[in-house]
Amino acid sequence: MNLEHRTYSKFADARAKHLLSSLLQFADNPTQYRAVMKSLGILLGEHVSSKLSSNEPILVASTAEDADYLASGVIKSLTCKTSSEIFSAVFWNNHYQLPNNKGSLAPIVHEFLETGYRSAKILVIVKSVISGSCVVRTNLLHLLTNVNFEKIFVVSPVIHSKSIQNLNNEFPKSVSNKFTYLYFAQDADKDYSTGEVKPGIGGQIYQLLGLGAQPVAISFIPQLVLSKFS
Repeated sequence: MNLEHRTYSKFADARAKHLLSSLLQFADNPTQYRAVMKSLGILLGEHVSSKLSSNEPILVASTAEDADYLASGVIKSLTCKTSSEIFSAVFWNNHYQLPNNKGSLAPIVHEFLETGYRSAKILVIVKSVISGSCVVRTNLLHLLTNVNFEKIFVVSPVIHSKSIQNLNNEFPKSVSNKFTYLYFAQDADKDYSTGEVKPGIGGQIYQLLGLGAQPVAISFIPQLVLSKFS
């Protein structure tokens, strides 16, 4: 796997770099891959908690495929390191590429919004890899219609080199000024026909996690959501 065009953020210590390498190593082992992704979430959650100066309510938002691993890792860290009340939001996006490499769309087909989420002052929006702005933008816009967050953390192990600027450009300064980006690696290569960042997280997240397809297509319900009803 070519890492020539990969750069690391100031948050990428030896632990983070080891976990990023493990993602590529376990690309054909969903069980191990899930464990590594959860560990990355725990580490990212530690960095989020270090930037919080109060115990205000937090909303952790993710896609359905990220809920049980990356997002659950973030939630675990925040639960251990803060006394904040933590709520969850999970979105089932139908993400698809437009013809002729003209971007992508990711409409929300289903959602889970935990009771009380509107009280959150801090949003942590979690994504396994940010290749553009489409999914994060869609889910963030949806949440902003109901909640006026004071701080917004955009959290991912790997992002594309243009994704921060793309996402900032989607929002007025009054919103984008609230963004804090927390990531470990930034990749400059991308397959624009699929939207896949190279080397990114090793491929398409649905296959890597053993789901086979987008959660919305296979009626997959994360354990994070099921646990709220038990």
